[in-house]
Amino acid sequence: MNRLLLPILLCTLLAAFSAQAAQPSYSADVSVDVTADNAAAARELAMHRANRQAISAIAANFTTREGIAVLNKLTDDQLLNFIRETTVLEEKTSNIRYIAKLRITAADKLLRQYLQEKNVPLVVASSAEVMVIPVFREGPDMPPLLWEIESPWRIAWQQNPPTIGSVRFFMPMADNAPFLTTAQQALSLDVELFEQLRALNNGGEVYVAEAYYNGDDNLTISIITPQNGKRQIFSVSGPRTSELFKQAAHETGMRIADELKGRTVVTSTHPETITVLYQFKTLSSWLKTEEKIAAVTAVDDIRINAIGNGRIQFQISFVGDFDILENALRNAHLQLSKTGNYFTLTDMSI
Repeated sequence: MNRLLLPILLCTLLAAFSAQAAQPSYSADVSVDVTADNAAAARELAMHRANRQAISAIAANFTTREGIAVLNKLTDDQLLNFIRETTVLEEKTSNIRYIAKLRITAADKLLRQYLQEKNVPLVVASSAEVMVIPVFREGPDMPPLLWEIESPWRIAWQQNPPTIGSVRFFMPMADNAPFLTTAQQALSLDVELFEQLRALNNGGEVYVAEAYYNGDDNLTISIITPQNGKRQIFSVSGPRTSELFKQAAHETGMRIADELKGRTVVTSTHPETITVLYQFKTLSSWLKTEEKIAAVTAVDDIRINAIGNGRIQFQISFVGDFDILENALRNAHLQLSKTGNYFTLTDMSI
């Protein structure tokens, strides 16, 4: 092969691979179990429910509860416009029942564009591990429970910890936090105690979620931020079953995730562009790095300018403040450093 043609061919192939990698897809795995008058009706209803669950889960990556509320107002047929692909992972049917596990991929760019047209804030959601300390009372004035086996609130967080977009919630186990022995300790907002819990969570966020019955079918939740003592109180209604606590845990996760996202709201959707230089060892290592870049919500486009001698120069178009982009890349273990009129990128995970 002509040596002069080799760099051109390599750049062409890399650009082709890059174009695919620069379009990440958001997907969600959902489970459905629906009974109807017949198998066809059960399957149709299950698909509608699955689409709605998946779109809400995917949208949580780049919007707030406000945006999800906007999407929940759409009809089932309107939501279909945002579905790119549906894959059946598991499936069982009978004459009147449809049970399945589905992987649903969204047309995320179209979804984000729709939310922006509705003036819903776009957020750059970074992955996070959030620790929740679940405290339960039978009533507002009853003694608080923490590790006790009779606490249905503890069981809900242990068995069904929610994941909201890229924010994963969990509760510590008693064996991992021997310094936290009682619910009263958790409610005391002791600074030293919560520094120990943050250390246990590798410096991540820690919240206390207190739940208590407030009437026959009313569960009140108080989300407490230990750093400042701020409380956010809401209620969920329904029979006193495990499903009520599962619903309350999910709503708690949504509200905490919104608070975290509030720090990374994109105030401008007009794209800005920076030039970046990156050194790579192999083509596959660059493609993996580019996938990380493209997965950042703020990134609008990636364009390659030049390649040679193990280096690639490219442009990142992004929306919002540069600080938000920089922090989001840092959370993906990518470090930007300013060098004159351009930036150098280092993949810290390699």
